[in-house]
Amino acid sequence: MRIIFFGTSHFSAEILDFLHSLPLEIAAIVTRTDKPQGRDLQMGMSPVKQRAISNYPNIPILQPEKASTDAFCEELKALDADLFFVVAYGEILKNNILSLPSKACVNVHTSLLPKYRGAAPMQRCLMAGETVTGVTFIEMALKMDAGDILLQEKVAISPDMNVLDLEEALLLASKKRLSEFLSNFDSYYAKKTAQVESDVTFAAKIMPEDCLIDPSQSAEDLHNRIRGLSPAPGAYFKVQFGPQIKRLKILKSVSHSESTSYAPGHLWVKDSSLCLATGKGFLELIQVQLEGKKAMPASEFLRGVPKQFSLVS
Repeated sequence: MRIIFFGTSHFSAEILDFLHSLPLEIAAIVTRTDKPQGRDLQMGMSPVKQRAISNYPNIPILQPEKASTDAFCEELKALDADLFFVVAYGEILKNNILSLPSKACVNVHTSLLPKYRGAAPMQRCLMAGETVTGVTFIEMALKMDAGDILLQEKVAISPDMNVLDLEEALLLASKKRLSEFLSNFDSYYAKKTAQVESDVTFAAKIMPEDCLIDPSQSAEDLHNRIRGLSPAPGAYFKVQFGPQIKRLKILKSVSHSESTSYAPGHLWVKDSSLCLATGKGFLELIQVQLEGKKAMPASEFLRGVPKQFSLVS
């Protein structure tokens, strides 16, 4: 089978590696254009481009500003691919691209569609406290993440999983099924099923306001928010040390259901642990990162800060 791979993220790069190990031909790799990164805004390559340059120098790398232009469509058409395989590419492809391969355009989406269509399925799934998710292979359609389902593989979510943990589990699930899926593609394609529109939910892009911790929420809800945003961009609240106010990211926590006498937002130290009173129960903060500092255990943070500090509402 001759494929063209579309991808940009770390997850995409890992899938690319696995695809390259299979008995198929990767005719080209399509990834997003280089972008300014870091404080110095130097041009940076996507994880997929970095991986391709390092490991697959003989495979052409294509970086269109927009993938669905007529000019790029003609460039892809000349490559005569059987399948376009799209994993977290970062642009909605139009019909002129979707109609090019002789078999189909397939997308790997990190949720059990039709739940969590959109930009941040892993994060939103964790933030909602889901206990099961998975990967879905779909035939791509014009509407985002709305194509017919070709294959699904479920993944259990443990209570302490963060985004990196879940990404690794979903990568394993994807790789588990990829070889069989591609070897028997025609059979899977013949049995494709439409998504049930009444079951659709959406996973909106993570916005800055999603990261601010509201202590009036329950400890369980806040714990889920923390792990859904860990390690990046990170859930945080602001703390005051005398005249200084800084962000304190919470990267790992434990939710406790026991009630306390403290009002939501109160911080206290218990047996070298930092605790936060919430609307229901309290959070034990396990790993934190003070603005301008590295991530560290909360016990280490407590040794290096003034004794008196408080959450800023």
